[in-house]
Amino acid sequence: MKVLITGGAGFIGAHLTRFLLTRGDQVVLLDDFSSLVYSTQFKKKRLEQLVGNHPAVTIIEGSINDASLLDKIFKKDTFDTVIHLAAHPNPKVSLAHAHEYSMVNELGTVTLLEAMKRAGSKKLIFAGSSSIYNDAQTPFDEAASDLRPQAPYGVSKLAAEHYCRIWSELYDFQVTVLRFFTVYGEWGRPDMAPWIFAEHILKGETIELSRDRQRDFTYIDDIISGISKTMDVSLPSFEVINLGRGKPVDLRYFVDCMAHAAGVEAKIVDRQAPPGEMRITFANIDKAKKLLEWQPEIPVEEGAKRLIQWLKVEQSHILKK
Repeated sequence: MKVLITGGAGFIGAHLTRFLLTRGDQVVLLDDFSSLVYSTQFKKKRLEQLVGNHPAVTIIEGSINDASLLDKIFKKDTFDTVIHLAAHPNPKVSLAHAHEYSMVNELGTVTLLEAMKRAGSKKLIFAGSSSIYNDAQTPFDEAASDLRPQAPYGVSKLAAEHYCRIWSELYDFQVTVLRFFTVYGEWGRPDMAPWIFAEHILKGETIELSRDRQRDFTYIDDIISGISKTMDVSLPSFEVINLGRGKPVDLRYFVDCMAHAAGVEAKIVDRQAPPGEMRITFANIDKAKKLLEWQPEIPVEEGAKRLIQWLKVEQSHILKK
């Protein structure tokens, strides 16, 4: 199978590329290596470690808003599947960069869809987000209609979903939206809470946490499993599927799991919840179980332990990112 992955140097993209290469697929990886949220150098180091110089991967540096570049990519190769992961992440950062998030997450998706239409490439897996949900309604169900994102990031991801739906309806695209829930693990994003918590624990620093905050932490291996199953099954022309554990835990419990793995006691102080911070993320994963025959396997206790153990080994050069 030949696959195009946009955002392939990102956390999920790099892990997915490595997985697809191990099963014999050919991968074209497109990424702009943006440093808006975290460093370009870290992305390149992650890609080097997870993918290396594998002969079945082609790495292209460029933007999904570059229509001429996309046309060249689709002219050179015919793809069985396009996996669209490229986006600016992090709701908190989006509060100060709404324009950039709209340009990349929304317009970039439209630019990709248009290029696919011109090329006749019509199978797309789109990386959705739990940030599109209204956290007053739990668990989050794919059929929910009262979707009120709390930050520009969530708005941009929801708008991109609608463009994907329209292309499916108007141009006979096969589109699956996978809404990811708080993905974490080795080589994860340094801007995300799991990494920040782990850093503070390993450095003996105090962690500031809002009270009554729960997250549906989902380990990276489970997410990769969900994507791969989506690639290999027959689904309706447009489908939306949550990928999460379906078991949110309090942030304090998650921190305690990492502290226990590190052999220390966590230092936690209360803070006021910042603007745009969701109270809870909670995936209803019944559809994923039914349509994909997918089941998350890594409990938070094990995932937290793996993250801490990996960082302890790598911290000499990674914690100085």
